[in-house]
Amino acid sequence: MLTLLGVGVADVRARLTDGRAEEVPGRVLDLHHVWDFYRTRFLLRRVREYRRFLDVADELAWECYGPVLGLAGARPKEPPLVGFSRAAAPRAHRRGSAYHDLLPRGGIHTREGREAAARLPFPVIDVPWSFGAHLPALLTVAHEAAHHIDDDCGLGEEIRRRVAAAGLPPDRSVHWERWAGEAFADVCAAVLCGPVYAAVLAELLDTGDEVDERDYDGAHPPPGARLRLAGAAARPAMHPGAPDDSEEELEDAHEADREARVVAGALVEGGWAGLDGLSLPALFAAGRRPGRTDVSEGARRLLAGGPSRCASAAEVLAAAALAFQSDPAGYDGRDVGERAVAEVLRLRSVGDRAVPPADPSAGDRHRAHLAAGRAVLAAFGAPADPSRTISG
Repeated sequence: MLTLLGVGVADVRARLTDGRAEEVPGRVLDLHHVWDFYRTRFLLRRVREYRRFLDVADELAWECYGPVLGLAGARPKEPPLVGFSRAAAPRAHRRGSAYHDLLPRGGIHTREGREAAARLPFPVIDVPWSFGAHLPALLTVAHEAAHHIDDDCGLGEEIRRRVAAAGLPPDRSVHWERWAGEAFADVCAAVLCGPVYAAVLAELLDTGDEVDERDYDGAHPPPGARLRLAGAAARPAMHPGAPDDSEEELEDAHEADREARVVAGALVEGGWAGLDGLSLPALFAAGRRPGRTDVSEGARRLLAGGPSRCASAAEVLAAAALAFQSDPAGYDGRDVGERAVAEVLRLRSVGDRAVPPADPSAGDRHRAHLAAGRAVLAAFGAPADPSRTISG
């Protein structure tokens, strides 16, 4: 990002010195236009009410995405950065994608401006502004972070192969193969956050009108199928509170429930070639502190006025979501959301969220980028405390 802006500034200076000054105003406008995309996301972190929420959102995204940075091979080094948007639903913007449509209205004036907005330098997750007033909705950030795992680890074909080989009837397999990427994201969120993810999803999805799932052709699975899939994915991940998946239960299950369990099993069980042979539960366990808390017990502690004592951001947020579902009045009256935010922030580790580069020259570039980043923060009047964790 800093390189992108630096090239733009150098280009403006060159135009001023070689007789093309008339082209400078449009170029400068475009630099500001593109920088607006980043500026709003960074400056909101200077406002306490937004900063705390966004820091927690970044922490959940890190717990989901961070483990892939420790895998072998050359992989991207920046985790997703979470921000707010006017959209009605969360959305992942992939690394390297064009982001013209995400810029403030007004248009790009120059070819260079269009080129500058043609490749997003790091992954971004946008959530609706309304999520800032409802902490449980934040669990959906794990779904969006999973899309970035899919993109950056090149899992698309492997996801489709797993779904195709799951043993579904041909007329159902064709639908689930089309939904494979969204199914993967829901399964990852359920594995990381547990059964409560499905309950949060139920609050956010429009489930008012019944749909014919046999002929549903949307980009996502229909709401009912998503809820069944998310519920089924928590079972093989061995979350406390997730029901067993015995052979008798599977035989007695409704056809739609069996379908969800088959797809969930295909994605949860067994190692992934694109994830160094790890299964999804093993991948997320690698990035988590030892031990797993009973989230329902954490919810009871929060409602009693204490900390959840959960070991990860995902578990703390899941406990807060479960507390809200079981006792909305108690959740508000005992300020559960704010206390859960404070607990997640206490769990944060200190340091740069990136894998150290392997070669010395890359290390020099990394240190130069850090210095440039601190200079930008200083220009905004941000504290230059090197111990602060900077996500993204």
